[in-house]
Parts: sequence; structure tokens; C-alpha cells
Amino acid sequence: MKSVIAASVLALMASTSAFATDVDADISQFAIGIQEALNDIEDVTKVKVGVQEAVNAANLVSKASAGNLDTILQKSAVEQDAENSIESGYSWDWNWKKHKWEMERDYVTIDDVTQSATNVANSVSLGDDDIPGTANVLDWIKQGAFVDQYATNDIAVADTVLDVSQTAVNASNLITVDLDAPDLDKIEQVAVGDQDALNTIQFKKWIDGNATVDGEVVPSTQDATNVINSVSVKSVNYTLAQFSAVDQKARNVADSVGSNSKIWDFEQTAVNATNLVSIDEIDVGLGISQVAFVSQNASNLIDANGTVEAVVQSATNVANSIGDMN
Repeated sequence: MKSVIAASVLALMASTSAFATDVDADISQFAIGIQEALNDIEDVTKVKVGVQEAVNAANLVSKASAGNLDTILQKSAVEQDAENSIESGYSWDWNWKKHKWEMERDYVTIDDVTQSATNVANSVSLGDDDIPGTANVLDWIKQGAFVDQYATNDIAVADTVLDVSQTAVNASNLITVDLDAPDLDKIEQVAVGDQDALNTIQFKKWIDGNATVDGEVVPSTQDATNVINSVSVKSVNYTLAQFSAVDQKARNVADSVGSNSKIWDFEQTAVNATNLVSIDEIDVGLGISQVAFVSQNASNLIDANGTVEAVVQSATNVANSIGDMN
């Protein structure tokens, strides 16, 4: 069923004539294509205080004030691939094991490294707490996305991993209106496709969080997040509709290739969410519709082959949520 829906939506979105005549919008954004953001470090002997950021974005609107904007339309059919990779080199070293000397691979230390992979398709953000703004004539915001997003961070193979943060995020159809918009009548979001967020660490001896803030240990982290159709708004007059037919996979893996590995102060968080609404006021005339055809898989894996201490794992799937804005 989902493949049929996906084919129909893609055909519609790929039609430039359909896009041009859909609505007379003040802002119209249409994106089709492929985006790749790739960072790769290979054959390193040590990585200390390193940052890798891979970001793809299609169709963004960000304004402190909506001014005289009446209608905003965004459509995207973009394949997005954001990847960060650190692949250690190694040397051979003699180690005394089981009453004899054996030659083993000696991998590198990864210390104070941040990897961030992000894909965004269709985002509208109106309002700024520090700048006064208005949205007095804003009437309609519409977003459509055929989603194929892949965000991944990979470390392979490290001897020890200290103070590391991996964040993989896929997001499509995001709307935030932090302004009074008395004429905002309709918000519509449609999304079809796939999102994959993956973080992987392969290590030999241990993973640890050594950094401290105000005397508290800051753990090493893996965060994998997929979001489809999110609205944060003060009020809408008549229609708030969300439709999604998506396959979401969020996964974190810490995999030991050693015989007696250890993990301390480590957190894994995997989240899939589709059709989210945060709204201050629900007027009498407002109809909210949320339809989700989803396959959601959120998972965390630790294969330590040894001691695990001060570890937190969180896996969450959400489909169709309505709550307060703050």
C-alpha cells in the first residue's frame, strides 16, 4: 500500500506544472535531486579534539517576522546522504597472553571527538524571541516531501573511545510559528518515504566519558533521531492536517572487537517520531487530522564483552501526538 502511495506522491511532486499551478504562494520552494555531505578520516594514528559535521538542507524559510506573507509552499523530492567516518590505522604490537607472546593489532585512541550528520527537507521557522515580528496576514502553510534520508556516524576501529558525541538527525516537514497569526487558517503536511539514522562505534578496550562540567561527568553519547511532520504553533483557525507513510529506523551500536572490553558513562538515545503537533490554543472551528502509515524501529545495542557501568539506553517511537506548545 505504501509503495503505491509513494509512487503517486512522487509523480505529483515531480510535475513542475502541478507545482506551479498548485497555489499562488508568496514563497514557493521546489527541490528535486540528490544531496551528499561526506566527511572521512582514514588511517589515523590518533584523533584528539576533532569535529565532523555533515549537513544537507532543502527548502528552508527562516524569518523573524512574517511581514506581509500570506502563503508558504514547499515541495521536495530529494535524496539526502550525510555521513561522517573515522577509520583508524593500526600497528602491530607484541602482547603477553596466555603465557606466551602474541602479535596483535594496536588501534588508536579517539579522544574528544564530535560527529554530527543532519538532513533537513522542508522547514519553516517564523519568529524570534529577540526581535519583534508580526504575521498578521499569514493564511496557509503547505509542505509535501518524498523522503529518502540517510544520516550516519561511524568510528572503526578504536582502541579506546573517550568523550565522544555522535548525533544523526533526519527531519522533514518542520513548521514553527512563534508569532501571533490571527488569519492562519490552514497548515498541511504530507510525507512519504524512508529515514535511516545510524551511529556506530567499534572499539577494542573501552568507551568512557571523562569530561566534567561543574563536577558532573559528561557521558559519551550516541543520538539517532528521525522526525516527519512537526508543527509548533500558537493557533490555527480551521485546518491542521498531517499525513505520513514512512519507514523510520534509528539505531545506535557500540560493538567491542576485544575479548574483555569495558564501557562507562555512556548514553544511547534512539527516537522515531511522525505527526507531532504542539499548539497553545485549539479553537472551536479547528479540525486536526493526523494519519500515519508507519514502520518504526528504534534500537540500541551494546556488545561489550566485559563490564558495563553507568549506561543509559532509551528507544522511543511516536506516531500522532498533540500537546501544548510550551
